[in-house]
This record gives sequence, C-alpha cells and structure tokens, in this order.
Amino acid sequence: MRIGYARVSSTEQNLEVQIKQLKALGCEKIFKETISGKLSNRPELISMIGFARESDVIHVTKTDRIARSTIDALQIADQLNEKGVGMVFHDLGDVDINSDIGRVIYTTISAFAEMERKRILQRCNEGRSLAKAKGKHLGRFKNEKLHADIKSYYKKGMNKNLISKTLKCSRTTIYRALNGSN
Repeated sequence: MRIGYARVSSTEQNLEVQIKQLKALGCEKIFKETISGKLSNRPELISMIGFARESDVIHVTKTDRIARSTIDALQIADQLNEKGVGMVFHDLGDVDINSDIGRVIYTTISAFAEMERKRILQRCNEGRSLAKAKGKHLGRFKNEKLHADIKSYYKKGMNKNLISKTLKCSRTTIYRALNGSN
C-alpha cells in the first residue's frame, strides 16, 4: 500500500500542496498533522508507523516533514525498516531510504534539517535579545480591564475559582492580577 505523510508546523501553514502531491503519487491513505517537527511523539506519525505493514511504502514530499533531528529521523527509518516498510522522500529524487545510498543521503539531509532548525532558533534568540536590549516589550500586554475586574470581584468577597469561571480566565491570571505581577 502507498501511504502518505504530510506535516506543517503551524496553523498559518497549509497542508494542501503536500496532500495534492501525495494523492498524485497514488497514496491510498494519508496521515496529516499540524505540529512541530521537533517533537518525536506526534500522534499521526505514531499512528502511521503503527498502521504500516510489510511491503508498504511511505511517501513524504520533503525530508524535513518527518523529523527535524537526525536522531529522530534515523529512529523512524529504523522502525519502518524493521517492519519491512519502505520510505521514499520525493525531494531526494524518489530514493528509498532503506537502500544503502538512500540511507547515506537521508542521514546527510536530516543533519542539515537539524542544523537549519538550530540556526532558526539562534536567530530568534538573537532577535529577542536585541529587542530586550532596546527596551521593547516581549510577549502579551497585561489586560488592564480584566485585572481591574478581578480585583473588584475579589474585594467584594468572591473566591478565586468563581472569579475564574465568571471572567472565563485561568486561575493563574487571577493570582497574577491579585499579586500585582505582569
């Protein structure tokens, strides 16, 4: 059976292009999810590995859709190989990664995907540090009206749990408002 796997990291991204490509390749079942590739315990990935049977072939449009860590990528490949399941990445020229040359290419590309992820995180951290140094506020701003309402209800004798339910906010927000922290 031809099985497809499609993944995007955030809801702002779209799975359509990957799904269209996988359908064009003849995939009968497509596992799709919106979750970060840095996580190895992704529900649809785990379901796909459990679903795949001997002689099935998993098709993925790009290598970094499976994993953003070389170790995770190789562990997934090993799990599938043990089951007798092939895996083809179409950005690698349709090479089955369970072949000798496919394994070398897959390992190398996975290492680059991991490096790319680390560089993205590094640039983000540098940007945050620069913004902090310039005195810019990072994160959400305190909801002044909500905090005032919380304090008002609390002064009237309402307990924190009821305030949380009434204002539809978390108990953490209640404690922050009452303790004066951001």
